[in-house]
Amino acid sequence: MEKVKAIVLFSRQDKPRKVFKNMAEAQRYCVENMICNQGWVTRSLETGQRFYEAQDGGYTISHNGYEGHGMYVRWAKVKPGVLERRNR
Repeated sequence: MEKVKAIVLFSRQDKPRKVFKNMAEAQRYCVENMICNQGWVTRSLETGQRFYEAQDGGYTISHNGYEGHGMYVRWAKVKPGVLERRNR
C-alpha cells in the first residue's frame, strides 16, 4: 500500500497530534483550536520552525490568546487509512 503525502501537527513533545489533507485544513484547525494563526502554519511548513519560537532561539509572544507555543507542522508520508480515520 503506497503512502500519501499529508500535513501532520506535532505536539511540543514531538508526538503526532492530528493529520490534515492540505494546508487550508491545517490552518483552519489551528485557528479554531487557538493553537496559532494561519501565518505560523505556513511558516512552519516552509522553514521547519516551531510555532512562536524566534529564529535566534528566543520566543515570540502571541497577543491573540493562541497557546500552541512549541508545536509545529510537517509534511509526512502516511498510510491512506490514517487520513480516513483522522476525525474519528
